[in-house]
Formats: sequence, structure tokens, C-alpha cells
Amino acid sequence: MKNFYLILSCCALFSLTAHSENFSGDDFNGAWESDGGNQKVQPVGWHALSCNASGGFGSMKGGTVTKGGDDTNAYPTIENIFAGSVVFGSKMGYVIPGILSLGNPWIYVNTSYFTAVTGDLGVDGGVEFTGRPSKITFKAQYYNAPTSDIDDAAHIKVYLWKGSAESTDISGASHTDEMSAVLAGNAGATLIGSGELTIDNDIDAFETKEISIDYTSQEIPEKMNIVFCASNYLSKQPEKPLEVAEGNYLQIDDVAVVYNSTGIENTQNEELELTVTRQGFSINDTSVQPVTIYETDGRLINQGLVNNGRYDFPFTPGKIYIVKVGNAVFKVCAL
Repeated sequence: MKNFYLILSCCALFSLTAHSENFSGDDFNGAWESDGGNQKVQPVGWHALSCNASGGFGSMKGGTVTKGGDDTNAYPTIENIFAGSVVFGSKMGYVIPGILSLGNPWIYVNTSYFTAVTGDLGVDGGVEFTGRPSKITFKAQYYNAPTSDIDDAAHIKVYLWKGSAESTDISGASHTDEMSAVLAGNAGATLIGSGELTIDNDIDAFETKEISIDYTSQEIPEKMNIVFCASNYLSKQPEKPLEVAEGNYLQIDDVAVVYNSTGIENTQNEELELTVTRQGFSINDTSVQPVTIYETDGRLINQGLVNNGRYDFPFTPGKIYIVKVGNAVFKVCAL
């Protein structure tokens, strides 16, 4: 029996806590780079699952994210791929789930002669984030490969937390702020809000999806993670066989966070929503309304008019702003 531990970034085991680096993020039109295994690519600041392991009969290498579109309208294609080789006409390896996340994905596979027996999958860390959005939105396309006989689906998770949790996987390797530990509220971590979505039907053209965030605590989060996965193996247990539908892929674009009015003032428009990116915000109202933006200490830093539902402002990722639109007040934080 041979065990292979496959992890993003040189396939060496390590743990990452939350980070606040600059990244192309929501529209994916910024910089891209090689993934951690130097197999395919990833948008800067996001992290793709990749593997780069070698064995006695060959290599099990693969990256799960490619760049779609062009430099003016780019988007990631997240695909379940075969990691392995063909030896004497037989495929030796296994299919790994396509993952793109703000945290660092890893996968542990317990194999017998290059055949997957069981596996463990997770994502470590996320980004610094202190907002409390009501939901995230994104555009998605999904393709379920007809050549696979495995019933699979895309799975997306979002979660916010504070503190830090230590855990181990089934191989005994240590992790910090691993996804399942955070979601379970392991000692040291307080889960503040979460949401998820499964996509099991083909989506032939980009359509807008949303995930509502259910808050279980009134506390302010410190960290956030979003995980896009082309397989529902993301939600399976380590003792289950590694069964992932090869060729299924998920394409995403225009990831944003959405805020409702905070109630800081007596608002006259409780239905107003702000959809925030690092370039500004849009609202679900086309009327011309005054906009003022403040630091959390009350210092005015910008003002103007929202027109046709759009207002441009360079939000710093992870920083809290107070935004007033008409009589509605929002506390926002961009990814």
C-alpha cells in the first residue's frame, strides 16, 4: 500500500493562515500565475488544487484550473482531471476534483498500485475579512461530462470565522484553519457565518448565482474563505472512496459580496442591496441618489451620485467602510 500526499505549492505539507495579498479576485482580469504544482494556472490571490507526485511506475501530475476567455474578459475553468499516466495501455492514477479557493486546497490519497482507495480533502486558511455580507454572487457555467458514470455535481462553500483551529488529516499531517475544522467550530475557531450551493445541472451560458450567508453569531469575523469545486467530493467523508467524475467542469466569473442596510440610521429603503467589488458597487435601484463613503472613525473620504445603479470607488480588500446611499447605511468590506 502506498500513500501519496498531494498539496498545493510544491506538494509539501504546510499550513497557511489568512492573508491579505492583492489578487485579481472578482472579475479575474488581473494577473495570473502558475499553480502550486506548476501544472496549470491560477488567478493571483486564488489557489487551485494541483498534484505533482511520482511513484514507481510513473507520475501523478495534474492541475485543475485553466484560464478561459481573454485578457479583457477572463474567467477560470475549474475541472476534475485525471492525475496519472498510461502504463502498458492501462491508466494508473485517479481523478482529483477541480478546486479554486481563497485558501489553500490539498488532497491526500491512499492508493494501491496507483488506484485510489480512500482520500481526504480540505482547504487551509482564507483571507483577512471583517465584513458581514448577506450573500455572495457570481456568474457560473457548468458542464457534466457524459463520458463519466459517476454521479457528481459542483459544490461551492463560503464561510467566515474568527480565531484559529489546529487539526490533523487522516495521514496525521497538521493543518491550521482547515475548512472542516472551521465549519465544525473546533477549539480555537468560532464559525460566524456560512453558506453553500450545489449545481448538478448543465448551465450552457453564464448565469448569476447567489449563496446566502447564515449567521450563527453576532461577532465580527476576522477571516473569510470561498471554495469553488467542480465535484461534490468536497462534502464527502475521508473514509469514502475517492469518486470524482472526470471531465466535469465549473466556470465562474464576477464574484462579489452583497450587503443589506445595517440599520445605523432609520432607512427608508430596507430593500436596497449593495453588491461590492474592489472597483466600486452596484445597487438594485436605478434612481439617482447621493453617496457618501466614510472611514470607520467617521472621516469622510468620498462623495458623489450613484447613477444607473453603479458607483465607482477603489475599495481596499479586507477594509471596512461605511457607505451611505440616500437614507440607507451599509457597513461594507470588499474581497
